[in-house]
Amino acid sequence: MREESEYKEAEVSTSKNDRKPRRILHFSDGVIEEYSTDDEVEKETEQTDNRVVNAGELGWLPWMYWAVTVLGSGFLGYCDSAGEKLAWWLGITSPKYYYEIQEAIRMKEEEDRRKSKEDAEMAGWRSSEQTSSIKKQIQSSK
Repeated sequence: MREESEYKEAEVSTSKNDRKPRRILHFSDGVIEEYSTDDEVEKETEQTDNRVVNAGELGWLPWMYWAVTVLGSGFLGYCDSAGEKLAWWLGITSPKYYYEIQEAIRMKEEEDRRKSKEDAEMAGWRSSEQTSSIKKQIQSSK
């Protein structure tokens, strides 16, 4: 008797593991897997079955509505794709101040190189305390 209940529990746990989660939610403190119920699965299959339309059986007005809907959705998809490419080509998708940020970084690196070169040239003209602090700075930057 006990073996049968253990077998049933094992069977239930394996059937639950075979199902794929409908969606997985990731949080900072863990992960939640949502499984769909049987009712939701039936509704989804019914909805997909209703989407198939035989255009030959439709009257003129429903056929026109169907044709405009199908062609319009396809056209909007192509327009969306073309708009993304155009925005990329025009540079609209790049960050607003990207070039200014890159220029500031380049200017800072150039200033650092100039200072290190000046410190190397002035090494003989400064006191030993100043040169030791400069050497420490150069060693820390490497």
